[in-house]
Amino acid sequence: MLVTTFSTVFMMYALIHSPNDPTMLGILLFITGILLNLGYSSFMVYPMGLATKQTFPVAVSVINTGGQLGGAAAPLIAGILLDNYSWDAVFIFLAVSTLLSLLVLLTISEPVEDPLNEQPVKS
Repeated sequence: MLVTTFSTVFMMYALIHSPNDPTMLGILLFITGILLNLGYSSFMVYPMGLATKQTFPVAVSVINTGGQLGGAAAPLIAGILLDNYSWDAVFIFLAVSTLLSLLVLLTISEPVEDPLNEQPVKS
């Protein structure tokens, strides 16, 4: 997840300064797509590993709600930025959004197994 978010910030910056050559632009977009999807499944799988049988439905719904809100809001905001500014503003918005995601990921505290009683302990 960290690799995906970190690389996405830089790829959005690279797209601001994208080349005029169609072949190079195609390669840049291809690399961007790979890096965006590299850890995509981890964003769903990681929290599910921490959920219990009782909290799993709520965890799935919270994650899906966040994803759906982002999926609905991002194109709307990108369109507004594109209408009023340029593609540079859109890519800056996407880079800043991804940077915020990276900062949230860095605040995650992993549960650590206590070797004496085998219960997860918050670190």
